[in-house]
Amino acid sequence: MPGCTASLLSALTATLYCAVVGETKFTMSAEQEVYHAEENSNITMTWLFPFDTNRPIDFLQIELINVEKKTRVYFYNSKTGTYMYPDENYRGRLQCDPQLARKGRVECLLTDLRLNDTGTYHWIVVHNEEVSSKTCDLNVTAAAEKLKTETLKPESHQRIGLYLALALFVVVIFALSLNYLILTYCK
Repeated sequence: MPGCTASLLSALTATLYCAVVGETKFTMSAEQEVYHAEENSNITMTWLFPFDTNRPIDFLQIELINVEKKTRVYFYNSKTGTYMYPDENYRGRLQCDPQLARKGRVECLLTDLRLNDTGTYHWIVVHNEEVSSKTCDLNVTAAAEKLKTETLKPESHQRIGLYLALALFVVVIFALSLNYLILTYCK
């Protein structure tokens, strides 16, 4: 249950932060509400939020939670400069670029998709004193059966077979000729 506790604490922290600082003025949107992909493929999930380039980012915190598994998938904090992939199922497969948030985008590339990646993902972004969140779904379907193709034998294997067939033909002709000669001279 540590993942569940971490997720609940993160959600509680964001809620309390909103209550203390005030109502958020920016709203995140997902580039897509539902992402569809096939297992073993890659997908980039993108969330957008309005960003004032004239206003510097004093604080940026980004968090991604898998709602069904109740686990924290990604976490970034600009104050400490740290980012983490707390859920080991995503380590090495999920790459997020927090620097894009400075342009009003959050993008994460999830590679080598698995069927159990299917689920609802919840983003929480704290930008200076404002908080926003957005949820989107990812549906991963089983990979289509690949057509089985005949493996062609290498050319050298085909030549060896040809040479053996030719040698066998010569031996059979020689044996028949020898047999013919023996039968004709032995009479």
